[in-house]
Amino acid sequence: MPGLTSAQSFGARFFAFLVGAAVLAWAVALPNRLGTVQAALAHCAAWLASAAGSSNRILNDTIFVEGLTIHINYECTGAYVLIILLTFLVAYPAGWRQRLAGAAVGVPLLTAVNVVRIAVLVRVAELRPDLFAHFHEYVWQGVFLVLVIAYAMKWVEYVK
Repeated sequence: MPGLTSAQSFGARFFAFLVGAAVLAWAVALPNRLGTVQAALAHCAAWLASAAGSSNRILNDTIFVEGLTIHINYECTGAYVLIILLTFLVAYPAGWRQRLAGAAVGVPLLTAVNVVRIAVLVRVAELRPDLFAHFHEYVWQGVFLVLVIAYAMKWVEYVK
C-alpha cells in the first residue's frame, strides 16, 4: 500500500482480512455449523481425561463429571482462534507455500492443544471444581493467546 511502512501495510491487510473473515463467519452462521467439531473435541478430550484417571461420561458434545456438566459449545472449538491465526498467515508477506506450511502445522498443533485444554478442564472439574471457572476463563485463555502469538512469531522467523 503506497505511503505505508511494511508493518503498517501488514497491519492494514491483517485487519481487513480479519474483518472479512468475521463477516464470512457471520454470513455462513459458523457457530451453527460446528456441531460435529464440538462432538469430536468432546470425545477426544473425554478419552484423554479418562487416560489421566477421569471417570467422566460423554453424550454428543457434553462431558459429565461428578457434580458438573461441561458442554463443548462453538466457542470451545478454537475456530475463532484458528481464524485469527489463518488471517495472520495470509496477511503476512510470505509465499503461498510458506503460508500453507504454517497452516498445516499451526492448525493441528493448536487443535491438539485445545483437546489437552479441555481434558485438563475435565480433570480440574473433578478434582477441584471450585477452580474450574478460573482455569476456564483465565488460565487457559491466556495460555492459548500466548501460544498463538508464539507460533505466529516462530513462523515469521521461519519465513524470513
